[in-house]
Amino acid sequence: MLLFTTRTPLFISALAATHSLAIPSSPNTFSAYPSSTASPFTQQNLTSFTQPSSPNNFTTDGPYLEVVHEIYNLTTFPTGVAVDQENRIFVNFPRSASSNDVTLGLADSFNTTVAYPNASIQTCQPGQNVSTCFVNIQSVVVDSAQRIWALDTGAGPGQMNAVEYGAKIMSFNLTTNEMIDNYVLPYSISANGTSINDVRFNLSMSTAGVAFLTDEQGSLITIDLASHTYTRRLFNTSVVAADQLFVGSFDGTPFYEWKGTQRSHVEIGSDGIALANGNLYFAPLASRRLYQINQTVLANPNLTDTEILNAVEFIGQVGSYLEGFTADDQGRVYMGTAEQNSITYFNTSISSLTNMTMLNGLNASSTNHTNTGVIPASDIEVVPFVRSADIQWPDSMCIENGYLWFTTNQLPLQGTYQRNDITKASLPYKVYRTSVGGAGPAV
Repeated sequence: MLLFTTRTPLFISALAATHSLAIPSSPNTFSAYPSSTASPFTQQNLTSFTQPSSPNNFTTDGPYLEVVHEIYNLTTFPTGVAVDQENRIFVNFPRSASSNDVTLGLADSFNTTVAYPNASIQTCQPGQNVSTCFVNIQSVVVDSAQRIWALDTGAGPGQMNAVEYGAKIMSFNLTTNEMIDNYVLPYSISANGTSINDVRFNLSMSTAGVAFLTDEQGSLITIDLASHTYTRRLFNTSVVAADQLFVGSFDGTPFYEWKGTQRSHVEIGSDGIALANGNLYFAPLASRRLYQINQTVLANPNLTDTEILNAVEFIGQVGSYLEGFTADDQGRVYMGTAEQNSITYFNTSISSLTNMTMLNGLNASSTNHTNTGVIPASDIEVVPFVRSADIQWPDSMCIENGYLWFTTNQLPLQGTYQRNDITKASLPYKVYRTSVGGAGPAV
C-alpha cells in the first residue's frame, strides 16, 4: 500500500487568469423521444431480443438509440462523455496517438465542439508546470454536486507513463467555468507506472467525498478529497490485470495490438468502474471478468493490501470484455459489451427483483445476511439492455436527465489495433442517448 498524507501543491492562480471562450448554455435541441420506449425495463422489453446472424445486419433491440452528437475528425476520437442538468454535452479526446488541439470540449452544435473550459488550458507550453494544464484527458465526469471533473493521464502521444505532476483530476465550476480544485497524483505512485482511465465519486464519504480511479496498468486508486490523501490498492494483483494472451473479438474479427506487422496481445487492466449500493464494480478490459468490492473497505487506509485483496468478490465471467460503466439511482449498473455490439446491465438491489426476475431463490422480499438489500456477487445476473450494429465500441457512458449517454469510437479499428497501423475507422464518431425510464445518476 502506498499512502500519502501530504497535500499536493495547488496551481490555481495560473488558471484563474485565463480567459474562457463563450460557452453555450444549451447547445442542443433534441427530437421528441419515442414515448413507447420511455420505460425499457418492462418484462416485454427485456425479453424481446432477437438473435442476429452477424453483427452488421441487425436492427436495434431494446430502447431507441438517438444520435445527439457527431465528430468528423478521424484522428480525434472521443472516449469520455458527461452531461449536465442543462443537457450540455462534454466530450474528451485523448492524445494517446495524436496531438489534437482540443482534449476536452463542449458540444456547441450537433457536429462541432469548443474547447472547455478555455483554449489556453488545452496544451502545456514549454516550461509550464504540467499540473496547471491538460496533457491527455481520458475521462470527463459530472458529479452529484454538478461539478465537472477532467481526468488527465499525464502521458502524451507515444508515452507509456505519466510525466511528473501530469497525472491528475481537476474540477471546474459549471457556471463560471473556473477551476475549483486540482488533485495531482504523487510521483511516487505515477512513477511506478500508471495509466489512470476513469473516475467516480462518492461525496457522502469522509469529509468532502472520495474519488475512486481505475488504472489500466493494474490498480485502483482512492483520493480523499478533503485531505488530498492518495492510496493505491491491488497493485499488480490478478483482479486488476489483463488475462494472459487475451484475444477478444470485434465485429467478428479477433482483436490484437499491432506495431507494423508485429502482433501482440491487448494488455489493458482495470478500466470500467461504477458505484452502486455501497459497492464499487470494476473489470480489467482485456478479460471477461467482473468484480466488486465494498467502497468503505477500499477507501480505508488502515487496512493492509492483503485485507483489501481478500475483500474483492468475483462476480464471474460475463461473455465480453467490458468498456465504460455507469450506474443509475435504481441500483442498475450498465456496461459496454462491444463483443455483442451492446450495452448490458445488472441489478444490484434485491428490491428490484420480482417473481419474474428472481434468481437462485432471491426476490424482492429476500435479504442478504451480510449486506441487507444488496444482491450478493454470486447471484448477479448480467442481461442485455440495448444491442445494435451502430454500437461500435461503447467507450464511456453516464446517466443524466433520465437517459444513458455514451460514446462510440470504433477503438479496435484505430491504427494501434490494425496491421501496419492503418486506421480502418470511419466517420463520424457518435454520441448516443437512450432512455433509462426516468432514472437518475447513482451518486
